[in-house]
Amino acid sequence: MPHHHLLQWRQSTALRLIAIPTAILFVYAAFFFYSRHSDVDINPIPNAGLPPSNSSSCHIDLDLLRTYASNSSAEYARLEIAVVRTENFTGFSDTLDVPVPTYQTVQLDTEDHTKPLPEERCSTSVTIHAPVAAPRVNASHMIFGVATSVERLYDSLDAFAHWAGGTNAHIVAVVDDESSAKQSKKRAKELDIRLTVIQNSEELLDRYFSLIRILLERKDELTQWIVLIDDDTFFPSMRNLVQRLATYDPTEPQYIGALTEDISQMYYGSHMAYGGAGIFLSIPLVQQLDAVFEYCYDFKHSGDRMIARCIYDHTTTKLTWERGLHQLDLRGDASGFYESGRPLPLSLHHWKSWFHADMVALSKVAAICGEDCLLRRWNLPGGKDDWYLINGFSVIKYSVPLSDPIAMEQTWDNSKYKGPDPFAYSLGPLRKKDENKFSLRLKGAIQETDRVRQIYVHESASDRKPQVLEVVWKVAH
Repeated sequence: MPHHHLLQWRQSTALRLIAIPTAILFVYAAFFFYSRHSDVDINPIPNAGLPPSNSSSCHIDLDLLRTYASNSSAEYARLEIAVVRTENFTGFSDTLDVPVPTYQTVQLDTEDHTKPLPEERCSTSVTIHAPVAAPRVNASHMIFGVATSVERLYDSLDAFAHWAGGTNAHIVAVVDDESSAKQSKKRAKELDIRLTVIQNSEELLDRYFSLIRILLERKDELTQWIVLIDDDTFFPSMRNLVQRLATYDPTEPQYIGALTEDISQMYYGSHMAYGGAGIFLSIPLVQQLDAVFEYCYDFKHSGDRMIARCIYDHTTTKLTWERGLHQLDLRGDASGFYESGRPLPLSLHHWKSWFHADMVALSKVAAICGEDCLLRRWNLPGGKDDWYLINGFSVIKYSVPLSDPIAMEQTWDNSKYKGPDPFAYSLGPLRKKDENKFSLRLKGAIQETDRVRQIYVHESASDRKPQVLEVVWKVAH
């Protein structure tokens, strides 16, 4: 404000009486504007302060819908799930006693940012019980190694944060150019990830095998397990992983991992731990490998194959196949794996290459109902059709009733193996693909205080309106 205007304002009581409420109104409006926009941050930093919940306002976020629906209108429905955290939690049920909600047409070709809804549309649809929120598990006895590029490392950090953030697990990334890793280090600190970045100009596969020695040199007195991963390896629950590893004796030579799911892949590799699922090595075994490192380094092959051959040629240790780990060598549509309703996998892989599933969005609901509710399959039996909510992945309706809930739908491409049942040894029992299955796939998730909003979308033909189902998970108070 210019100085002579300020003097006039000070001299005028009338103007003062007008300016004070006007300034208050301006501050209120600015606060409202910025607080409303903070609710649509679809990629918040997991450990940063979360925006306040807007649960008192019942409306459709039209800007968010436009992100996932390019049409002029969309069909919209909303499901509100309240979660009661209980000390004596014994497990989730298989059903949610609520039908899929009815849809309404929403116009998107307007200048509006929101569309009001009747309060009853935002009331709780169903209430479930879940475990009390637990502190982050201590994983300081594990050191993870990944060989990748600087760009891919940065892109992987948000997914790493789900399982490594705040756990004191140590991640060592071997990259081609450490000088450009400043941004990754900064982001890792924001996400509370314990990250070390090392430069190595060797070929990628050589860098992968070199992790054996690099990680051994960086272990400390707490380290029990050296773990080799790919940059798209994802652990849905670090707590489950730590508990499962506790069943193995780390003072003995241990080689733990997963086979490929496709028997044809073993013709190109071998009976070994495939790297994308995670390779878990005890310190005694790694010390044995370090003693013969130079001999094994001369064997040029894929990194996980080099490790397997080194173990088989120079030690008596053999692979322990941990069934919860998954390489996920499934080409094409892997939705049948994710929608199987089986126990939560210990690891997932190929989720942003062979098949696309957003692990960061998938995992956000764990903040409300716990990690074990991820990929939980609930039947929604309230309507004329049986629908299923696969938490964090999809909402589906099979064209025929699901007669065998244990069998996994084989949605992915056939194997190159010409013999019988190339996937049964790893994923069976299996059933044929349902060509007429109706599916809404998770496209995004927004984390707020005591609430997570999931956006599931069915993308129809270009001339039809997309269907959008918003599932709101909230902590019951």
